[in-house]
Amino acid sequence: MKAAVLEKIGQIKIKDVTKPVPESDEVLIKIKACGLCGTDVKLYKGEYTARIPVILGHEFSGEVVEVGKDVKNFRVGDKIAVDPNESCGVCEYCRDSRPTFCSNLSAYGVLRDGGFAEYCVIGEKGTYKIPDNLSFEESSFTEAVSCALHAIDRADIRLGESVIIIGGGIQGQILTQLCKLQGAEQIIMLTRSKEKQELAKRFGATFADIKTNKKTDIVIEAVGSPETVELAIQLTKRGGKVIIFGFTSEGKKANFLPFDVLYKELTIMGSWVNPYTFDRALKLLSSGKVDVKPLITKVLKLKNLMEGFELMTKKPKGFLKAIIKP
Repeated sequence: MKAAVLEKIGQIKIKDVTKPVPESDEVLIKIKACGLCGTDVKLYKGEYTARIPVILGHEFSGEVVEVGKDVKNFRVGDKIAVDPNESCGVCEYCRDSRPTFCSNLSAYGVLRDGGFAEYCVIGEKGTYKIPDNLSFEESSFTEAVSCALHAIDRADIRLGESVIIIGGGIQGQILTQLCKLQGAEQIIMLTRSKEKQELAKRFGATFADIKTNKKTDIVIEAVGSPETVELAIQLTKRGGKVIIFGFTSEGKKANFLPFDVLYKELTIMGSWVNPYTFDRALKLLSSGKVDVKPLITKVLKLKNLMEGFELMTKKPKGFLKAIIKP
């Protein structure tokens, strides 16, 4: 089968590899759609640690073509979406209901082969049936929505509170929709892009611009840079919460004044991946309460994957998301 293999930092090859065979508790799926994510770019650049060589791609959906002998809930022909963060269920953190920190996490597209390929094997427990009204392309956003849901859970937004979202990319647009659903009275989107500002307003933002003088109860940082983390702390009201959601490169440092955190009594929280939110994300997508169709700006074949990486790096006007269809 054809697959996009990260062979070393800065080198991806589209090559023939052996088609995987499912273990007894796994399913083999034919990949129908796999989203290109900023994390993939960080892996490619060496800004996040992966198991190399590895087939990249962690936002994917497909069709079951073979099932292991112990698989109980899936059969050939099922349309499925994949939770790429597969916990072991037996380590200290898993037994304490904190699978986010699993000591043996199987992260598809990072620590084991993922979705930029014609086929992939997936553990049954990370496999979710797609509702009939959802396309493969829309379903490939389930992981992104599930991660954003965890950030919203961490923020614990109360009806009538105000929120700033820093970053108008895919996650910023999804977070805007979720904040609206959660009952935020004021949602401020900060992004340089006029197109992203307008899209955020369409999704429920009450104000969108490159900067603001306002301070809010909650600030969600969805860019992943030290500068925006610093800005988030500055823009939070006294007694408010800062949610660090953007994926900052490993080793990068942010500077802030501890006194600001002290006298403002800030709560600063990280939001890491998607514990117990995948099924809820699928329901929100199926209901139409979270709309991802306007976020798809490019559909590419696997052989054109590097065009997607170039788009992700240069971010031309109007570009948001590339979907790879092997």
